[in-house]
Amino acid sequence: MLIQNPKRPRWSVSYLDLARVHIQVGREGSGNITEGQTLPDGHLLFMPLTHPEAHSANGVALDDVSMAILGPGCDFCLASRIEHDWCSIFIPTLELDRRCDPEEASSDSEDMTCRVTRLDRQLAHRFRTSVAELVASAAEYPHFESSLASTVAATELRELSSEILGQRQAGEVHPVGRPKVPRREIIRRSHELLEARSGLHVGIADLAAAAEASERTLRTAFKEHYGVGPARYLQLRTLHRARRALRAADPEEATVALVLLEHGEWQIGRFAARYRRLFGELPSETLRARRHVVQVPAA
Repeated sequence: MLIQNPKRPRWSVSYLDLARVHIQVGREGSGNITEGQTLPDGHLLFMPLTHPEAHSANGVALDDVSMAILGPGCDFCLASRIEHDWCSIFIPTLELDRRCDPEEASSDSEDMTCRVTRLDRQLAHRFRTSVAELVASAAEYPHFESSLASTVAATELRELSSEILGQRQAGEVHPVGRPKVPRREIIRRSHELLEARSGLHVGIADLAAAAEASERTLRTAFKEHYGVGPARYLQLRTLHRARRALRAADPEEATVALVLLEHGEWQIGRFAARYRRLFGELPSETLRARRHVVQVPAA
């Protein structure tokens, strides 16, 4: 995950497990770009709770009744430009309501993708309300997850999820404009180059050449997929890599300048200003924090 545009020091994720149905509710004080792959044995349903218009899933814009449905083993990119709250549930395929016919669905190639579905407003409201009430009940009652009520809640949530999955044909949103396959290919080739040249400088021209696309098309693909252009994406990657390096470095031997230079940054002052806006501290503060770690001598 790459964070961007931090606004508030507010970060939390609540977890709830109900009879193999896994629920998460997150509150994030910044925008972010989250990439990954779902587990191979179930579906993940993701919905923004605030600022849905600032979200996209694999380059498809969301709105207040949109849900991203991630099939088993699906590669995904969830992007948000600003601070936001969100919720998700993961349901193993075998736990889905049989009305959804998961055996037939598992053979459908579409289930291996991330798709965006528009729900009717009542169904979207039911989903948000159910998740919010379940998390609130678990927080208020310590034994909720081991109670019969949790079993009933899990059954109702599976039924609701099956109803949502059953709407995929009628409610699916198809992006307007040129086919997305070429642009997904641009993102894939860009990632391959970044992985192959990890630790080396990669510029926009390098990405465009690897993707066999113009820089203009590259910018369009990145903005649709990540919500930011390739220059900002590369900058965020460098900022996060530098932070990991600073946190791992020995402050008695390393300097901020040395670490940043090793990451291709020569405008130290400007980089430090961007770093502080993103992480709330200077690179030197990150490096010095190592001094406060208590070293336990070996027995």
